[in-house]
Amino acid sequence: MVVAPHAQNPGGGEMTDMLWEFFLITLKIGALAFGGGYAMITPLHYDLVTHYGWLTETEFSSAVAVGQITPGPLMIMVAFMGYKVAGLPGATLGTIGLFLPSALIVLAIAGSYLRFKDAPIVQGAMRGVSLAVIGLLAAVVIELGRGALSTPLDVLIGIAAFVAAGPLKRDPIAVLLGAGLIGLVHYLIVGG
Repeated sequence: MVVAPHAQNPGGGEMTDMLWEFFLITLKIGALAFGGGYAMITPLHYDLVTHYGWLTETEFSSAVAVGQITPGPLMIMVAFMGYKVAGLPGATLGTIGLFLPSALIVLAIAGSYLRFKDAPIVQGAMRGVSLAVIGLLAAVVIELGRGALSTPLDVLIGIAAFVAAGPLKRDPIAVLLGAGLIGLVHYLIVGG
């Protein structure tokens, strides 16, 4: 069995408990986080970093970044986080847990939604959910920023990435690669 760095006892109950808990977390988030992949970042951050401490801020940010530069960003991100928490079984069960609820919900309500999507009550509920997603995203951005923006160069890269991806509407992959290149050059010249 592949053992994650955070697993203290890969053959014992602690690893099994951690794996089961991680699966239940992703299942819960997959069932309750509306608004797409970005809406899941806040609850994932809360559970994996704040509540359980299974990932550090840096590991969480790395998982989000890796997810953004690969196809299927959310699934890659959760697989990466699952691997860090509980190895290959964590990656597998986390991905299944996140995907399963939405797949079942879509199968169950697809026909009804098409009939009722224009109803004012459905429109109102969807608007409320959309606004909540914006608030949740703002919360996770602030939390990640606190951990990541520790030097003037960090702040400058963050602002440049925001401007490039936001108002200038540059390709997010190009923004990530550019920021990574700047970080690499800085590391090679200045060190750590």
